[in-house]
Amino acid sequence: MKSVSLSLTALFVAASLFAGCSSEDNSKASSETEDSSKRGSITATLYDRGKVPPEAGTIDNNIWTKWMNEKGPVDVKFVPFPRFEQVQKLNLLFASGDAPDLILEYDGGFFNQLYAQKQLLPLDDLIAEHSTSYKELTVKYPQLLTLGQKDDGKTYNFGRILGAKNNDYILVRKDWLTKLQLDAPKTVDELFQIAKSFRENDPDGNGQKDTFGMNIGGASAESVVNSMFNNASRFVKDGKLVNPNIGEQAKAAVQFQKELFDAGIIDKDFLTDKNGEKAKQDWVNGKLGFYFASGGVDSASLLDEYKSLLKNVLGAEVMAIPVPAGPFGQFNPGFKSPIQMTGGINANAKDPVAVMKYIDFLVEKNTIMTLKNGIEGEHYTQDSEGIATPIDPEKNKKDLVGTLDLSIMSSIGTLPKGEQVSVKLDPSIPEEKQFAEILAAADAAYFNPANDYAYPITNWPGLPSNLQIIDKSVATINDMWKKSIVSGNKYTSDQALADVQDLWSKSGGQQIDQFYSDWITNNSDKIIYNRDFIKMINEQ
Repeated sequence: MKSVSLSLTALFVAASLFAGCSSEDNSKASSETEDSSKRGSITATLYDRGKVPPEAGTIDNNIWTKWMNEKGPVDVKFVPFPRFEQVQKLNLLFASGDAPDLILEYDGGFFNQLYAQKQLLPLDDLIAEHSTSYKELTVKYPQLLTLGQKDDGKTYNFGRILGAKNNDYILVRKDWLTKLQLDAPKTVDELFQIAKSFRENDPDGNGQKDTFGMNIGGASAESVVNSMFNNASRFVKDGKLVNPNIGEQAKAAVQFQKELFDAGIIDKDFLTDKNGEKAKQDWVNGKLGFYFASGGVDSASLLDEYKSLLKNVLGAEVMAIPVPAGPFGQFNPGFKSPIQMTGGINANAKDPVAVMKYIDFLVEKNTIMTLKNGIEGEHYTQDSEGIATPIDPEKNKKDLVGTLDLSIMSSIGTLPKGEQVSVKLDPSIPEEKQFAEILAAADAAYFNPANDYAYPITNWPGLPSNLQIIDKSVATINDMWKKSIVSGNKYTSDQALADVQDLWSKSGGQQIDQFYSDWITNNSDKIIYNRDFIKMINEQ
């Protein structure tokens, strides 16, 4: 029986893509800085990733933030937060009543928390009475309103259309397979044996045992491994909710990694590679056979990694492969949600109408094309199909620094197909032509209609505040599983499973399972299945 899954935590994290949808008239209207009404003033969050060089200004004061204020309908004061500290710092600001008017955030779980705390403003009347461009977008894509709703039936989040994009992936050194006369693995058992061969049989030919079969460190690799064992999300089997993270699925995933660790196939220090940076360096330096990662194959950073590998290792060949079948079936891995909810208004915002005007400006095509490609005529030209061609790619790379998170409301999925890609590849450049083939293979592998999805449902509700407390109290479960991976016979996967189930039971975890089970039963007509969702968005 095919299974239906639910993420243990917030679903789909995701991505840095850009696009938009609006009419030309609306673009002109919301770009006016002088009109009959008073120009509003708002504050808005902005991630600070520390990547804006001093000569370009700061993340909240550069040519693009100035452009947003000059061309937009309101004055915007950007409030920067370190990328991975925004939620923590916003919690403090909400507690003191000083949070910005507009919250732009990729973490859906944080929006659920704010809703539970009554910190978000309902948006239905605001959109209906004061919106132009965003309201048009909701007419064409009514799922924006559906996914923005909470359990009271009101809309609290703004979203963007991304289209179907892969996120988690597996790359393999095809030349190593050829050298060792091996085929790409179709099952997890084959994956183990090939990874072992990559470790032990000197695939790089330097006479040293300095290659690793695969990587498992960090959340990205962990997500791919979990997809092989149906451990990525809750699912329904035979009419009952199954929580795989406290069951046989998690145990099987841990046992697989435990055997990799014991056999020396992976880096023994994988636990310290929390962001996958060590694995990335092993990959680009030609020391890694299977590369488990996320962020999507359509990525400028992955293209740079690929080019670095080719430069470092003469004759290197790479291919994307499907997630191998495991004991519970074969699954398409985590992907970027076709629609992502990324915005919400502070319930105490002084001028919600001004915030709505700014949202309208953000979703207009001219805004999105500018943040994605720069200024037309200076940074790019546009053909009759609406596809941008860079005038000077190196200048663009330098000038467009700092635009990534200004585009957090961009609906790239509404642009022409050729403009939806993050990376525009030149087939006249051999390595870019090869990379295009890798990307095509990845899309075919990770959106395979014959496979179930590791994350097959989009619109699960957030936990109420009392259950969020329980959820936080069992966060150590993941640490318990990791302890088993590195502890050999001293802490077996069977013992870890028993301890995990005991902690879950004593902490009241069954209340969380019951909450989701009740939601499934009571909302069967509202469930959005990703298999259907992806097809629908692509057709729209």
